[in-house]
Amino acid sequence: MNGQRHATVVAAASLALTLTPLIGIFEGLGWAFPVMLTIAVIAVAGSLMRAAGRGQGLQTLAMAAALMVVLTAGFGDGTGLLFIVPLPATFANWGLLVQEGVQSIIANTPPVEATGGIMFLTILGVGVVAILHDMFVVGLRTPALAGLTLLTMYLVPVSVAPEATAWFWFILPAVAYLWILGDDNLRRVSSFGHRFTGTGQLVGRSFPSPLARTARWSATGFVALTLLGLTVVPANTSGLIDNVADGIGGGGESYGLGDVNPWAQLSGSLTRPEEVDVLRVTTDDPNPRYLKMHVLDELTSDGFAPNEYDGTEDLDSLDRDTNLNVYTADIENLVLEAPVAPVYGDPVSLDVPGDWRVDPDTGVIVGDGSDMGDVARYEVRYTDPAPDAETLAAAGGMDPGDDRWEANTAHPDVPELSAIVAAETEGAGTVHEKVLAIQRFLSVANGFTYSLETEDAGNDEAILDFLDTKQGYCQQYAAAMAWMLREAGVAARVVVGLSQGTRLDGSEWVLTSHDYHAWVEVYYDGPGWVTFDPTPATGVPGSVTFPWATEPAEGQDPVEEPSENDVSPEDPTAAPTDDAGQTLPPEEGGTEVPGTDASGSTGGAALPFHPAWLSLLLLLAVPFLPALWRGAVRKRRLKTANLTAATAWDEAMDLAMDYGVSIPESYTPRQAAGVLATAAPGARDAANALGSAMALHRYSPRGADPGGLADALRDLYAELDRQAEPRVKYRAMFWPASLIARFSADRAEQSARMARRSARTSDRVRSALRRRRRSNNRDRHGVGGRA
Repeated sequence: MNGQRHATVVAAASLALTLTPLIGIFEGLGWAFPVMLTIAVIAVAGSLMRAAGRGQGLQTLAMAAALMVVLTAGFGDGTGLLFIVPLPATFANWGLLVQEGVQSIIANTPPVEATGGIMFLTILGVGVVAILHDMFVVGLRTPALAGLTLLTMYLVPVSVAPEATAWFWFILPAVAYLWILGDDNLRRVSSFGHRFTGTGQLVGRSFPSPLARTARWSATGFVALTLLGLTVVPANTSGLIDNVADGIGGGGESYGLGDVNPWAQLSGSLTRPEEVDVLRVTTDDPNPRYLKMHVLDELTSDGFAPNEYDGTEDLDSLDRDTNLNVYTADIENLVLEAPVAPVYGDPVSLDVPGDWRVDPDTGVIVGDGSDMGDVARYEVRYTDPAPDAETLAAAGGMDPGDDRWEANTAHPDVPELSAIVAAETEGAGTVHEKVLAIQRFLSVANGFTYSLETEDAGNDEAILDFLDTKQGYCQQYAAAMAWMLREAGVAARVVVGLSQGTRLDGSEWVLTSHDYHAWVEVYYDGPGWVTFDPTPATGVPGSVTFPWATEPAEGQDPVEEPSENDVSPEDPTAAPTDDAGQTLPPEEGGTEVPGTDASGSTGGAALPFHPAWLSLLLLLAVPFLPALWRGAVRKRRLKTANLTAATAWDEAMDLAMDYGVSIPESYTPRQAAGVLATAAPGARDAANALGSAMALHRYSPRGADPGGLADALRDLYAELDRQAEPRVKYRAMFWPASLIARFSADRAEQSARMARRSARTSDRVRSALRRRRRSNNRDRHGVGGRA
C-alpha cells in the first residue's frame, strides 16, 4: 500500500472512530451501516482520483459527486436518473427531507429512529465532514486541521442533545486525532531516508524512539487530565434543541408534548414516516372522544401559544357531584414524555403517580416537578357533556366582564382578515350562528383540502396564506377558526392533544404518533367550553363527529377532493408492475436498474482510462446490494424444500418491518396477523392464514401444513407494497429494515461470543498463575527448612 492509500485508510478509519456520540442520538445501530458506507464511498472516490493523477480540485469534486450518488440512492425517493444521478425532482425531495429533519430535531428527544429527514441530515453532514477530513489529511497534508473535522463530528451531537451523550466518548476522537498526527509524522520522517540511532545503528521504521515515547506519554497524560477535568468540573450547557425550541412562537418558556413547543411536536409527529404507539387506553366509554393535553389561548402575530400554566389547584378540586354518566379510562403510557397529563372530557378524578396539579383557567393537568415519562399507567374518571344544537343556538357567549374575556378574545389587527370575517358572518346574530358560519367557510365544500404540506402565498400573515391556498392540516384549521371567531367577538381557544385513535377490541384503543391533533374550544354561556373540529375528517385518523356541529356536506365531486389515503397517480419512475398494477417483487420484476438512455449515448470520458476505474463501477452497485440480499433471502424461504410455517412467518415479520408496520414482540401470531390485516386490508385472508399456521406450528403437536403459504406471502407482499407511500416503498426495496435488524443482532451475538471466550481465557491464565505461585512458595519453605 502506497503512502496516499495508507493515508486515505487512516483518514476514513479515524473519522469512523468519532461516530460514537451518535449512539446516544439514535435508537439501535441501524444508522451505522449507511454512515460507514458514506465514509467509505467518499474515501474510495478520492483515492481513485489520486490514483488517476488528478489534483485536489478534481479530488474534491469526485468526493462531492460520490456523496450525491449516496444521497440520491438512499433519499432520492426514486426520482434520480438510474436511481443514482440527482435530477431537479431529487433536490426538491431533499428540501422536504431537510424541513422534516429540522422539525424532528426540534420536536423529538433522543434517542430517535434513524429514518427520514434526520437521517438525511446526518448522512449529508457526515459526508461533508468526510470530504474536508480527507482533504486535510491526504490532499493538503495538514493533519493539524483535521482536528477541526473530528471536533465537529463530536461537538454537533453533543450540542444538539447534551444529555444523550457521555463525556467518555471524547476518548475515541482524541485517540483518532493522535493517530492522524503520529501517522503523518512517521510518514514524513520516513521520507527522509534510513533511520539511525545515536550510535549510528541502522534501524527500521518501527524502532522505538525516545522522543516519540515521551510524546506518547505526554499525550496520554493530557487526555487523562482533560477527562478528569470533565468529570470533576461542573458544567451548565444547553443543547441546540433547547435554543431552537425556545425560539418558536416568539421566545419565552415553551411547553410541549416532549418538553418542546406543542406545534413543533404536533408537526413532527404527523410527518414522522413510521407510526409509534404512544398510549393504550381501556375504557367503558363506548365512543371516547379526544384526549386533551395543551390549551393555547395566547394569540400573537406568530399564532397561538400556551400561556404559562398556573397549577394552583389540587387534583381533589376535580371531585364534584354530577348527574352525567361517569366513565373510567385506564391509560397505559408507552412512550409519551410530557409535562402535562392527557385527559378525556371533564375529569372528576385522576389517579396518577407523582405530583400533579390543575390549571384553573384551562383545566390542563400540569406536573409539579413530575413528567409523563415517569408514569407507566394512570386512571382518569370523567364525564363527556354533549349539548344539543338547540341548547347552543339559544346560548349566549362569554360575558365581556368575565376575567377570562381578554385572554380568550385578544387578537392582532389584520384588516384583510377582518373583511373576510365580516363577510362570512354577515347576518349571524348568535354565537352559534357565527361558529357554524366560520366552520362552513373552512369546509371542503368551500374548496379547503387537507395536506401536511403548506404553501406560501406571499402574504404578510400566515393565516392569510392558508385562506388563500386553502391547504393545510389541523394546526392551520384550528388556529384559523379560533382566530376568526375572536375577530367576530367570540371567545375561542386552540387545544392540542390526541384524537380517538384505533379500536383494538370492544374497550381497548391504541393512540399513535399519527393521532396527534389540534381542535377548537368555543365558550357558551351555560354549557361552557364546547369542542369543534374544523379539520376535514378524511385527513385525521380517529376523527370524531360532534353531534352539535356536523361537518358540512361536500359540495364538490369527491374525485376532485383526493384525501391523504387515496392512491397517488402512477409514478413514471416506479418499480415494474404486473397486469393488476401491483409492484412485482425483485425476483419477479427483473433487474432493479432501469434500461439505458433512449438516445443510446454514453458520453465521452473526461479522464483517461485507468484500471482502478473498474472499482467505481462496482461501487455503483453497492446501493443495490441490500435489495439483492433481501430478495435472495425471500426466494430461499419460499422454496418448496425450505417452506414451513416458521419460515413463512419469519418472512411475514420481515415484510412488516421493511414496510414500517409496528408489531410488538409480545403479540401472539393471531394478534400480529390482525395488525398485518389492518396494514394490508386487501390481504386480510393471507395475513390470517399465516398467523393461524404459525399458531398451529407453535402450539399444536401436529404442526401446520405449509401448503398455500407461499401464495399468501406473495399476496401480503403485493398489498403492503401497494398501500405504502413511494418513500416507504423504495426504502423497503433498497434499505430493508429487516436486514439492518439482522445485522445488529448478529453483531450483538458476536460480541457476546467474544466476551465469553475472553472470560474463559482470563480464567485459564489466572488459574495457571495461581498454581505457579503455590509451587514457588513450597520451594522457598523447603530451602528454609534445610537451612
